Amino acid sequence: MTTDFTAEAEKLAEACRAIFGDPSTWITANGYPNSLALCVIDSLWSTGPSYGAVQNVVAAYSAHRRLNGHDPSQDGICELLDVFTDVGGSVGFAELVNNQNRAYSDIHAPLKAEVVYQAVLALHKMRVRTMKDLHAQYAADEHLTDLKKAWLKLPSQSSGVTFNYFLILAGYPSVKPDRMIIRFVKKHGDITRELTSTETGDLVKQVAKLYPVPANRLDHVIWRYASGRKVFKVDDLN
Repeated sequence: MTTDFTAEAEKLAEACRAIFGDPSTWITANGYPNSLALCVIDSLWSTGPSYGAVQNVVAAYSAHRRLNGHDPSQDGICELLDVFTDVGGSVGFAELVNNQNRAYSDIHAPLKAEVVYQAVLALHKMRVRTMKDLHAQYAADEHLTDLKKAWLKLPSQSSGVTFNYFLILAGYPSVKPDRMIIRFVKKHGDITRELTSTETGDLVKQVAKLYPVPANRLDHVIWRYASGRKVFKVDDLN
């Protein structure tokens, strides 16, 4: 059930309008409308201190695919699974993308590449192998209940942040309430108590309705602002 944050939402909406102004001036999330593979890679590598590392991973994977005569922007789960097979599993994939980051800060934690591999196997087993398959699943169940349940069972993914980001990258109206967005919401909504990721997501969705703007667009602009990234399309608007 969505929590009612009426008072906080109104205050936060006012703050967001003052900071961000006209939504048509915002930089939008690019996403990967035709590549389920890149949605998985980007989302599961996204939790960490630097998004630049994620971009490097995506660039390395894409370069490998193009070098072998393929278009990464069209890759599905089967193509990504083939790459894992060709390079010898998650360790080889980590070497391919030159990133040995782990799922969480423990020397025994699985590589992020291994989490991606487990996600690939889960999606393949559920027959969600292309963007068309995902659209069909969404049409049947907009909450993607079974897919979300499988995703949250992946190592260190129980918060749902990367699943929500996966949906955003695939073009769905979701939000990804990570620590930077939670911090922004608490500060500009004048909220002193602790907020869960779910509560933060509910609040951002309510603010989006008040703005009004799609929730995933508001989520993205808050994330860009909170992480110190460029927010507006034209430099002199910032």
